[in-house]
Amino acid sequence: MYEVFISREAEKYYKKLNSDMKRRINRCIDVLSKRPSTGSHIRKLHGILKNKYRYVVGTLRIVYEINEKNKTVEIRAIRSRGDVYNK
Repeated sequence: MYEVFISREAEKYYKKLNSDMKRRINRCIDVLSKRPSTGSHIRKLHGILKNKYRYVVGTLRIVYEINEKNKTVEIRAIRSRGDVYNK
């Protein structure tokens, strides 16, 4: 199991979401704690976001990093598709 951490920026965005979307994000975090690098909604990013992954949740994207050595996942951003890659 991986320990999942959420950045302050991602947490602020999460708090503004409605309860249904929060439930969906919580399910995704549960998946990330078990297998963060594989899945149908997970893709490794490249370019400026090299070494990061994204998880698609409807119109939102969760961008995160995996530390295999420490068995941790750090969620860097939760934003809409158009905004998340510009940060």
